[in-house]
Amino acid sequence: MSEEKKYPKIIVGAFIFNNKNELLLIKAPAWHNEYSCPGGKVELDETLEEAIIREVKEEANLDIFDIEFINLSESLNLDKTYKKEDNHLIFASYKAKAKEINNLKLNSEGISYKWISLDKWIDKKEKITKTSFNVLKQIKKQLEGDFESRCKRALADYQNLLKQTAKEKEDFAKYANLNLIMEVLPIVNNFKISVEHIPENQKESAWVQGIIYIKKQFLDVLSANGIEEIKTVGEKFNPEMHEAVEDNKKQDEKHKGEKGIIIKEITAGYKMNGKVISAAKVVVD
Repeated sequence: MSEEKKYPKIIVGAFIFNNKNELLLIKAPAWHNEYSCPGGKVELDETLEEAIIREVKEEANLDIFDIEFINLSESLNLDKTYKKEDNHLIFASYKAKAKEINNLKLNSEGISYKWISLDKWIDKKEKITKTSFNVLKQIKKQLEGDFESRCKRALADYQNLLKQTAKEKEDFAKYANLNLIMEVLPIVNNFKISVEHIPENQKESAWVQGIIYIKKQFLDVLSANGIEEIKTVGEKFNPEMHEAVEDNKKQDEKHKGEKGIIIKEITAGYKMNGKVISAAKVVVD
């Protein structure tokens, strides 16, 4: 009769932290009184997380949350370090947090326990199983990587904040005079309309030239403040800059939103530093 084939056993272990960020390890007789994390074998029809929750409850009477997988590792030829009959174990290690540490109570699998910071455990002032010690080093490496990532994210957020603040200051400087300019634009439009309706035989008169010069002064001041007039007649209709109307009282439903060619300007429109502040009212062919 052939010898029954044996297979490795799956072991789950929980590296549990309290709210002071201290790590729980338990001195276990099965590991020759070295410190290890609470845990044990996975039962049939049980997930790894279900097993770790059950084992921690049985071994230490603790409820855990924020369970996070760390790694898989294995140990062979455990005769000298492990007192139980299993000689080939596969470890599924998890990191978790304890809900209420005051309820902690060890069963017969543990002699004593300690809550110590991760760094102090790694300093090996206490005897720790080789598997647990390797996991502790990986946790430390992950935490350092997380810290570096958080620092990089914080730095990126700070740089983005600086850029956003600079942009807001720039925008404020660009549009600080917007309210005053919006009050001036109707006056400029009135000058423009008045000039366009001056009879041909009066355009050379002194008073007309005075009005034209005042209009130019207004436009020069507006230009110095980043204001430019939106082009209309002969241009293709752009709903972002133009508003199609039949006249200045009635909306032209036929051409509303239509991207045709502008044939007439009813009221001038303006942009400030490239941003439309007043759409031009136009008639579209």
